[in-house]
Amino acid sequence: MAKKIKHKPGRPKKGVTQITREFVLDKAWDLISEVGFREFRLTSLSENLGIRTPSLYNHIQDLEDIRREMKRRSLQMLGDRLTLKTKNQNHSSDRVFEFLIAYRSFAKAYPQFYPLTVESAESDPELKPLGDRILAICMEVFRLQTLDETSVHRIRILRSLLHGFIVLEEAGGFGRKESVEESFKKITESLESGRLW
Repeated sequence: MAKKIKHKPGRPKKGVTQITREFVLDKAWDLISEVGFREFRLTSLSENLGIRTPSLYNHIQDLEDIRREMKRRSLQMLGDRLTLKTKNQNHSSDRVFEFLIAYRSFAKAYPQFYPLTVESAESDPELKPLGDRILAICMEVFRLQTLDETSVHRIRILRSLLHGFIVLEEAGGFGRKESVEESFKKITESLESGRLW
């Protein structure tokens, strides 16, 4: 017969971290940063926290709940970075440069979480404002007045160009001797001028 575990009421002992939803999500972020989403398991998270896996469900719903919260954090962080880098730039060319640099640096610093920022947040009422914030920064930087059909096409071209560069760089797709930084600079110059070549 299994031995019953006694749960003592009251405050946690001194030096023992109280497990909250936020603490669980922080640990999930750290673990995903190390192993990626493919290798991330709830069992690994519970071991990391020093609790049994069923106890996680006191703080989270399931694996999808964690993934959604990681997306929320990622969108928030990307939006914060873009705002910080572009808000004090007076010249439009400087703002374009800082926007692109901030976007690329986020992707390089958080390779496990960057893909979450690429996914649409349109269908999620809580995440949509975070996606809309990034869209608004983009529109302001590239001087797009209204989100009409032309603006949507331009933003899609911009995202495709920037995302393509990031994915190719991450995959080691730029093997020739020519400077990758010079190529990125030329993308910046092209977007500033409105001409790709």
